[in-house]
This record gives sequence, structure tokens and C-alpha cells, in this order.
Amino acid sequence: MDSKLLLEIYNKQAKMIYYYLKKNGCSHEDAEDIVQESYMKYIVYSSGVPSEKALSYIFTISLNEFKKMLKKKGKEHVISIDDHRFWNNFANDQNTESFILNIEMNHEIALTLERIQEVYKQLLLLKYELELSYKEIALVLGMKEETVRTYLFRARKEFQKMWRYLYE
Repeated sequence: MDSKLLLEIYNKQAKMIYYYLKKNGCSHEDAEDIVQESYMKYIVYSSGVPSEKALSYIFTISLNEFKKMLKKKGKEHVISIDDHRFWNNFANDQNTESFILNIEMNHEIALTLERIQEVYKQLLLLKYELELSYKEIALVLGMKEETVRTYLFRARKEFQKMWRYLYE
């Protein structure tokens, strides 16, 4: 295992994984523990993982650890989003009326995200909450960039369809 590569991956990506876990309702302490545990598991099994797949592997470990923690604690999965940032990036609308509406939509956005497919929810959070590029999302999820574009298109459509169903 190249320690320089591991340190570079950690410095670039640990915060992103931490914030993603926090946005999915993970506590500060649990998110830090999960990130640390994920990197430790990666170190142990890194010989079988190509370096270009390292981030995807660590991200997957983190999600699995988070799900195990929720199951162990018997907690319900709750998304914690910054509704202002999410909605402004999603709708790309900055007028005053929509700003006020955005503040009131936190609960509705979280409910809508909870009702769509898990992969779509992940993609929307990575794109509109963490503001990652298609390339960065592809790297995190271990997908091709074109696949990310296609899935994000479908995710937006499913979100809009569910939103209309719930709130119109």
C-alpha cells in the first residue's frame, strides 16, 4: 500500500464522505468513526483494490457502516439537508419569493427524497447538496460519467414526479 496515495485520498475525500454522512442524519461522532473505520478497512484490504477504485471502495464501505450503525441502534434513516442550498441548486432560482419558500420546504424535500430510489437519492445529494461535478460523482460511486448523467436525469425526473404526487 502506497502511504502517499492513501494520504492523498484521505486528505481529498474524508471530509466529503463525512459531510455526506452528516447530510444523511449521522451524528458528528458517528460520522467521524465511520470515516475512520472505512479507511482502516481500506488499508487492510487495499491490496485487492485498484488505486483508481479506492474512493469508490471507501465510499461504499462508509455507506455500509452507516447502514449497519442505523440497524444496530434501531434508528430511522433521516436526511439532514440544507434546504436553501439544495433547492437553489436544484431549481437555480434566486428570487425573494422562492427564497422564502425554500426555507419552508426542508421537511417536504426530505420526505420526497426518502420516497425515491436509494441510488437516486444518493446522486441528488452528491450533486445538489455537496455540489460535486459529474466526474467527482462518478469517481465516488465507481460509475462511468455518462452513467452518472443518465441516472441524475432519471433521479431529477423521479424527484419531480414524487414531488408533484405529494404536494400538488
